Order: sequence, then structure tokens, then C-alpha cells
Amino acid sequence: MTKQSFLIAENLEYYALNGDILLQGVSFALDEGAILAIAGPNGAGKTTLLNLLCGAEALALGDVRMNGQSLKHLSAKERARMIAVVSQQEFPDGRLSLRDYVALGQIPIRADRSAEDHARELNRILDLTHLGMLADKRMAQLSGGERQRAHIARALAQNPSLLFLDEPTNHLDPDAKGRMLSLVADLGVTVVMIVHDLVMIPEFATHVALMKSTHLTGFGTVAEVLTPERVRETFGVDYLCFHHEGRVIPALDIRRTTVST
Repeated sequence: MTKQSFLIAENLEYYALNGDILLQGVSFALDEGAILAIAGPNGAGKTTLLNLLCGAEALALGDVRMNGQSLKHLSAKERARMIAVVSQQEFPDGRLSLRDYVALGQIPIRADRSAEDHARELNRILDLTHLGMLADKRMAQLSGGERQRAHIARALAQNPSLLFLDEPTNHLDPDAKGRMLSLVADLGVTVVMIVHDLVMIPEFATHVALMKSTHLTGFGTVAEVLTPERVRETFGVDYLCFHHEGRVIPALDIRRTTVST
């Protein structure tokens, strides 16, 4: 018997109220434990796809199945027990302590464990995300990278099977981006995330979905999809690979263009 994929998107389409096409003909299947990076130019449909996959936008055309269950048939409570989302619109009350903010993620599963078990799990997640020493600090006192880790910790507190991240490295410096993506790669859950830094994808992702003009231009493993030809087709830039100390280091050749006045 063929093993069923954990996350399946079938012929997803989405239209704006004025009739503009925001997403069309998107289908793929992802195995449990995979880390999928969604990349593409502005306006490609990345956020629309993420919102449909996680249930933030209602499905009209097509379907999404998680572990064999259609997203259309899951209640909000059932989704919260399977799915956690970290969006770009995370603005917690700055007066909250980091510990209390992360504990909010346990609300959908509060009845599953005793208070003592929840406390132990909360401490484990704070340690996993390297936030234990900051647990008593107020959210307003945290740096940008620390807040991003707090958002991920809050999502992990839901004990999700599937984690969605919308540009989690946005506004972070290069070192913080690397630390954030390393954390995501080691979480041990299935992850779907929007990423703009193509050169960082090979270090943490197992799969890539490239998008352009509301379509998928490629889906598959990093080695299959993140090729110079596909990157040129999707982004219009040259994708280069350099070999150094047994590693392949990617780079983008972004040529300067002359703007006529």
C-alpha cells in the first residue's frame, strides 16, 4: 500500500472580490517531517497559498488535506489542535512576560494535560528555542530576533503537527536569520514557510515551491527545483553555486540595471 502524503494541495485557486486571479492551479504533496520553503517575486501568490493551506482563508476552489482529513471539514478547534501559524502580524501586548505569552499557545490543548505537565512542556519549549533565560522579561524588552523566537515558541506550545511561518526572518540581521532557520530545521515537525532569501534555503529546507504570477513554477526537493534555470525563469537573476570545503555555497548574481531619466 502506498504511503499517503501528510499535506496535499489539490487544484487550489483563489480570486479577489474584483475578479483578479490571486492563485491558480496549485497542486502538490508533502510528506510528514518535510520543511517546505515557498519562494517567489512579490505578487506571486505566496501569502495567498499559505493562507489557504493553514485555513486563514476559506477554500472555495480545490482542497487541502492534512493526514487524510480535508481542511473544509475541520472546525476551528480541530485546526488549532493540528496547525500553528506564525504570521507577520504578531503584535502581543508588550506588558506580557515572555513565559505568559508562550503559554497562550497551550490554550487549545489545555484539557489534554495536567497543569504540572503543561508547565514542564512550557519549560522544554523555552529551552528548545533558547528563551529560558529570558522567560521573565516583558515582550516589549525583547529584540527582534528574540520576539521571532517567542512567536515560534508560542506556536510550538500548541503541540502542532504542522507549522506555518510567514517570512520568519523578515527584518533580522544575517546572523539572526541563520539562527532562526537552524531552529526551524531542528524542530522535528512538518513546516511550511515563506522565504525570500534563496541562498539560505539549501541549508534548512527539504523541499521548495517556486511561484510566479499566481502559478507554481516548480515543486520538489531542493536539489530538483533550486536550479539556475528555474531561478532565472522565476526571478530573472542568476543562481550560482560555489564549492568550498565539501559544501555547496549558493549565491545570486544580481546585475545592476540602468534607469533612464
